[in-house]
Amino acid sequence: MIVETLVLHASDFIEWLDASGPLGIARRSVDAQSLEVRLSQAPADLKLIHKPAGTALWRREPQELLRAVDGEANADDLVPPVEPLYPVQGEVRDPAGVFLPRRFAFNAGRRAGHRLRLFRSALGTRFGKAGGLHGRTTLDDGTPVPWALLELRVTPPLADPIDFVALSDAHGEFRLSLERLPALTKDAPADSYPGVLKLRAATDGGDPDMLPAVSVRTTGGAPFKAQLTVGVAPGRVATLTSPGRDAVVLKFA
Repeated sequence: MIVETLVLHASDFIEWLDASGPLGIARRSVDAQSLEVRLSQAPADLKLIHKPAGTALWRREPQELLRAVDGEANADDLVPPVEPLYPVQGEVRDPAGVFLPRRFAFNAGRRAGHRLRLFRSALGTRFGKAGGLHGRTTLDDGTPVPWALLELRVTPPLADPIDFVALSDAHGEFRLSLERLPALTKDAPADSYPGVLKLRAATDGGDPDMLPAVSVRTTGGAPFKAQLTVGVAPGRVATLTSPGRDAVVLKFA
């Protein structure tokens, strides 16, 4: 005989995802227990519970999130209460240094799942048989641009485009693995695949999921454009730069 049922409702849930490298594949979850999360804005009663699958957001208010039901709970007893939306902002860090720190911000209170991307550091990025790209993001005067998001689309012949993503670190340095990029065939007409690079960045860093697009230095009469055309050679590790420069050079609007 069940005398009482304790009903607990989490406010929201965060799933931390390993987002670096190729897109369009199932993302691997990062163990939340290995991360440090610091909140800069949140309700005073909010508590974070870290588990391997993610981070649960628990609150004491409203009281209906935690209540005792006489006897066995039925379907109506398990319906979560209406909870007003509340803002959550903070920063997540990986003490092991495999993933770069990042800021985040979202509205919670609807028991929703928030999937937040984490990007690998130079330490955490490994180049396999497909090769990879490395380099720095800077301004025209050489000043590093930290926390810039690089989005690279590579189009192998007779195949669908493959999208890759990486984030530069606090010094503007990045490493991008070309995992899953197919190797060149023996009769390939060229020794590289055409690629297009776009970037997002902000003067103060910020949430990588909210960064605005920036211009990148290319060649020609209008040196800064929305994208940079590059050749990507599978199986090789190469430095990615703007033409005639030693870095990928950006310009804010």
